Amino acid sequence: MISKRVRLAWRAGCGLLLTISLVGLLVSDTGTSGRPLERPNSLDVAWSFRTSGRALDVSRLPATVSDRMLAIPQDGKVSVVDTRDGRSLSTAGSSADRFKPIGFSGGVMLAVEEWFGLGGKTVLNAYDPATGRKLWHKTASPTLRKGKEDAWRGEAPFLLDPGPAIELADGRLAGVAPRTGAVTWSKRTPCKQSGRGDRGLPPSPSTVATTATYIVVLKGCPDRTLELEAVNAKDGASVWTRDLGRVRDSVKSSAVRGVIGVRLDNDLRLFAESGEQILRRKADRKSDLWPMGEARGVVYLSEAHIGVQSQPGAFPSNALHAVRVDTGRTIWTRPQGPMANNALTSEVIVGEVDVAGAYVGDLRWSPGDARLQGPGASSLMDLAGGRSASVPWPVAGTFVGASGDLLIVRSEEKDGTRYTALRPSHRAVDAKRPAALGGVGRLDWPDACGLVSAELLTELGGTYVKLPVSSSRKVLGTKLPRPSVCRFATESGSDDDIFSVTVRWVARDAKAAETYATSAIPWGCDPPLGGCVTAEIGKPQRGVYLYTYRTGLEQHPVAHATVVSGRYVFGISAGNNEARSQRLIRRVAAHLAEQVDPSPHA
Repeated sequence: MISKRVRLAWRAGCGLLLTISLVGLLVSDTGTSGRPLERPNSLDVAWSFRTSGRALDVSRLPATVSDRMLAIPQDGKVSVVDTRDGRSLSTAGSSADRFKPIGFSGGVMLAVEEWFGLGGKTVLNAYDPATGRKLWHKTASPTLRKGKEDAWRGEAPFLLDPGPAIELADGRLAGVAPRTGAVTWSKRTPCKQSGRGDRGLPPSPSTVATTATYIVVLKGCPDRTLELEAVNAKDGASVWTRDLGRVRDSVKSSAVRGVIGVRLDNDLRLFAESGEQILRRKADRKSDLWPMGEARGVVYLSEAHIGVQSQPGAFPSNALHAVRVDTGRTIWTRPQGPMANNALTSEVIVGEVDVAGAYVGDLRWSPGDARLQGPGASSLMDLAGGRSASVPWPVAGTFVGASGDLLIVRSEEKDGTRYTALRPSHRAVDAKRPAALGGVGRLDWPDACGLVSAELLTELGGTYVKLPVSSSRKVLGTKLPRPSVCRFATESGSDDDIFSVTVRWVARDAKAAETYATSAIPWGCDPPLGGCVTAEIGKPQRGVYLYTYRTGLEQHPVAHATVVSGRYVFGISAGNNEARSQRLIRRVAAHLAEQVDPSPHA
């Protein structure tokens, strides 16, 4: 049987592949076709889609994406969006306690309704994404009952291009007609040469994987030969099988479009969807090596070094390998940082970048100094292994996934949630306008200490000392000529007088600055979710947002403000949330809001 815990883990693995995958048609500034694309070094807004209400619990109700569609759960409904242009296609509603999309398969959207309490039930539904019309449903039967062997067991379905596959109540795998819900085939997966009652390896994320059209199953029993079988999702027929040897210690499988990986103890094998073995090599016990995808006759492998701590000058904890399909020869290897998530497109490899303080999920404000807050970023690499600098997102938000050539980012706003599609592109930049800063010049970043005038410091009372933060001269790997963070403290040392000013971001224009700033404010944080705890957000004047957040292990409230001034985004933070600190933050925020074009040499 496929346990619920196991299938949820399988879903999470597939979701990870989706959230980091891109299938790219990357455009240059000129948009000229027919010539090689330059290496992408920019992420531009393609479209944005706004929904009413806020889904606070994004970890339990995530949006799902396919190559062409996005399903957004919110307020007892699921909205379907065409990701090619951001156009709304349909909406499906439910009165269930929880209504969440599972994904797309065979041209339909699958979603699950859950009712809790006495008489609770779980129902799998299929919808026409063009109209929102329900096509069919299956109620979960978690226990096997006579005459109900063909019922849906209740675990998450496998999503394949021809249509979904599910586990039936008696443990069989079955294909489902996507438009009608009829079971079109079923198949047991016993181990090879199994004896009476010997079911072999149970299906799990370690022993079952999916490509676009195949369900790949590892079949084996202790002390017997292990077999890999590819099952056609259209009819359940066995396409090919491969003998892998005997199960000794551990076994695991993984698949992406075009590539299947099997690890038997320390023996790693890669297969094409055709069943042809691409390579076989011994894997390091201290590392985990798995396929990321295939493009143009090259397989890309992601290697995670287990238990290895990255240190300055030491080999990174992750690496990326390019291997030729025809020869199994490694073409190149590139080190990766602590974030090992990568995705392969037709033109580029997209990876995650660990940005200190970036807005991530519900934990939008990391405990610690608010000066660290900044946009998320991605690394972009061409298929030859040439890497661009870290590329910042033009919005703050949580990475949802990718669809076609677009990254999808989710942002909270005051009265709703916005999904923004980012397109990789190329912009001409030089050393003075690095890609890591979104093409904005280093000299355009003002001196944080010079943003607060001597007159204002006198007005605030006390004798203030400016304390530039030397470490803030480096943003996304780019060295700035001046500090982007400055602390201000009086000689008396009172906590009520301390505040800091941060140049959080310099955007290309005022509209981009406003978009980034308003999407970074923690509108939807909720204490039970483990995220930030905010007070009421106030907006005393245009471009100024006042609120509190809690920081440190003891969760002390701190007065804070975000200011948008032209194309600049500033942050102001106090040492506490007392009335004096709140007045101080308000006054400094009003001062910064007036500096539409602060002199970088101030």
